Amino acid sequence: MARRALFSRLLVLEQRTYFTRSKRSFLLPQRATNNTNMLSTEKLATISQSITTPSTTCTFAAQKQQQKQAELSVDQQYEECVSDLNKLQSNATTIRRSILLNNKQLPLSDMHKYMERSGLSLDELEKIPFIHVSGSKGKGSTCALTESILRAHGVRTGFYSSPHLLSVTERLRLDGQPISKQKFVRTFRRVYSRLHKQQQYEGDMPAYFKFLTILSFHLFLEEKVEVIILEVGIGGELDCTNVIRNTQTVGITSLGLEHTHLLGDTLSEIAWQKSGIIKKSSDVYTYVSQQECLDVIRKRAAELSATLHIVPDYQKYCGAPEHEDLLYNLNEVIRLNGSLAIQLAYDWLRKNGYTQYKGMESTKLTNEVLVGLQQCNWPGRCQVLGIDKLNFHIDGAHTVESMRVCSDWFKRVTSKRTNPRVLIFNTTGERDSRRLLEILYSTIDFDRAFFVPNISSGAANHNDNMSVFGITEQLKRARLHASIWYQLCIESDEEDSSKTVGSVLDCLKDVRATYGTEEPVDVLVTGSLHLIGAAMAAFKYL
Repeated sequence: MARRALFSRLLVLEQRTYFTRSKRSFLLPQRATNNTNMLSTEKLATISQSITTPSTTCTFAAQKQQQKQAELSVDQQYEECVSDLNKLQSNATTIRRSILLNNKQLPLSDMHKYMERSGLSLDELEKIPFIHVSGSKGKGSTCALTESILRAHGVRTGFYSSPHLLSVTERLRLDGQPISKQKFVRTFRRVYSRLHKQQQYEGDMPAYFKFLTILSFHLFLEEKVEVIILEVGIGGELDCTNVIRNTQTVGITSLGLEHTHLLGDTLSEIAWQKSGIIKKSSDVYTYVSQQECLDVIRKRAAELSATLHIVPDYQKYCGAPEHEDLLYNLNEVIRLNGSLAIQLAYDWLRKNGYTQYKGMESTKLTNEVLVGLQQCNWPGRCQVLGIDKLNFHIDGAHTVESMRVCSDWFKRVTSKRTNPRVLIFNTTGERDSRRLLEILYSTIDFDRAFFVPNISSGAANHNDNMSVFGITEQLKRARLHASIWYQLCIESDEEDSSKTVGSVLDCLKDVRATYGTEEPVDVLVTGSLHLIGAAMAAFKYL
């Protein structure tokens, strides 16, 4: 009604303007000249400018948004982007939804829909060769080593991984380096805006991991990389990275029971999900040892006419005397995943014009491979950092198998020392915390044990490391871990020296207060990569 009344008044004013121009103002009602409720021609012009069409309004809003963004620093723009990203639901939620609906194609059909909306052509994307890697443990390390080896050959690489430790940009790497915040903001805003505008209902947006996967594809296409190394998020069969149809080089790392509520309760079910990334006529490389898992992988490979390769043991590469000492001194990550990475790199090189690798013995090491292994930087996995007298041993072990490796590693590297040993531990998701803690308790004699949430300090966590679990829930979990440790101490008739604290920084301050700054202390931080990220953020306050 108000709009109709306004346009009626505008019509009257247009007529009055005509009469004024015709010098017939004597026909206007006398009361019009003094009535303040009547609109003057000047006010008419002002109101006319303010009445805009929807398209004009959108353009004006976009201009205002661009002006606001120009006034913000890159760091502020990055924080805004990460804040929008954090509002998207988790990858696990999406897969769980597909299982509840008994629709195994839901994650991938959604992926196709959102890729199309974002302006991404799957046909164009698949012109770039992919190396796709799944597994329960070590897939990120394997991808990092593979990428480093290819980069040592002069190949322009794109590498997509998860999770990150400190910054979301770590998930998106060009030539081995996390992309800049500027590049992230530019790509994020374009992709997010396209998807947000085409929502068909509230919340019709890809999940957190799915969105970043789409963003990575846009980025790698624009940067004209020669290969994309793609780490699976959860599982394989239903993971959104499995949208790629023509992968010819596939890797499967070690398998164990994990994400059982999503992937299945048996190793066979886990193996079926992980081997879901095998594509027709591809070459599949693995060092999986469990026979029940190998049987599943072999069957799925045969169904797709793919060739399965069991990679050589790491020691087989030490045949040449000049390599023996070098390989022995490489860290635990390379010993565990190096052979798989080497074979994945060799396979890609053979298929992409590097003829010197055709017919070459599989365990022969070229100079480029040795350079790639030595220069690979993959923090948070069997990593040692020294800060004053605190020797931090950092590993994101979160499965039974990986915790055994982590415990053996820590015990081996500290066996000749008499330093106090301290444990900092947390897990996330539906991990079997008791089994993980049993391995740690039975393998290593810790002087102190701290159970903490994945929070770096008492201050609010950085946007990049925002947890889907609140502080109350995380503290509840930390207390659960402390109670399990207490039970293990009681069962062994030993004194419980554990403690629950509210943040990693509080924990580190407690260690300093206990042992001072003169005595060296060996600290193991493990149980979750999210905990590793929180710890690294806390280190800068020491």
